[in-house]
Amino acid sequence: MAMIHVNRGATSLGVIPEEQVREGIRAGRFVGSDLGWKEGMANWQPLSQFAEFAQDLPAAATATPPPQAPVPAAPTAGSTTTAVAPRSGLPWEQRHSIGFLNGFAQTVMIVLARPTEAFTVMRTEGGLGDPLLFGVIGGSIGVIIWTLLSAVIHSLGLAAALSQQSSLDNLIGASLGGAMLIVRLIMAPIIIAIVLFIWSALVHVFLMIAGGANKTFETSFRALSFAYGATALFDVVPCCGLWIALIWMLVADCIGIARSHETDIGRAVLAVLLPVVICCGGLLVVLLMLGVGIGALMQHSGQ
Repeated sequence: MAMIHVNRGATSLGVIPEEQVREGIRAGRFVGSDLGWKEGMANWQPLSQFAEFAQDLPAAATATPPPQAPVPAAPTAGSTTTAVAPRSGLPWEQRHSIGFLNGFAQTVMIVLARPTEAFTVMRTEGGLGDPLLFGVIGGSIGVIIWTLLSAVIHSLGLAAALSQQSSLDNLIGASLGGAMLIVRLIMAPIIIAIVLFIWSALVHVFLMIAGGANKTFETSFRALSFAYGATALFDVVPCCGLWIALIWMLVADCIGIARSHETDIGRAVLAVLLPVVICCGGLLVVLLMLGVGIGALMQHSGQ
């Protein structure tokens, strides 16, 4: 279902599914002179000019001139810039009017299916609370379901039979008994919140180094939290869910950083991937040093 950005003058009325806009027109919440924009349109238009709403608007609305309001400019010939909507906010930021579950589900769908549009309309300011809550909820759902599934698999002795199960599942499953399982479930939201702050700080620092940090840490945190909250739900997919979530999160992170900071994708990719490469490289060096140290100790003890 198409998501439509609706403005009344210079005031945003939100990012609303097409069917809800239609219901709003019938109920009188929206009028033909309200401006609308959806992906693929070159410019804003009054709702009275949308073919899909023609039967829902009274005849008088069609003749009402649209209010004067700033609208995105159409792309010029040869330009690679596409028309974008103003930062009216993701559905999650409109949850007080469209409903908690509805706002969460719509945000997940737009981030996963249309990340460029999602991070184009995402507000770059407005506090850390909304994106943090979204990230913790999405991440906790993924972690809790994955943890419970792993516990069931290992309790039934099915781990060995599942040849495609990841080694990480086997490692985690070994520590999923009784009290440890409860501790992991309780601690998951806290750990997710801490990791989101650390990851956002790392990416923002590297974005500053790459020269692409056109906005504040708050913007980076908002983009990365929304990206994680949506992609973490892939964790519920058996066997390969963790890898799907990781790969799609990195893709969404790159798009989110580029669109929210209004910088080029190259700088965004550097900011997202460099911390991963450095951390993985550092871990590899530590493991090599440990291997060399253990080898030397074993050789020494054998003499």
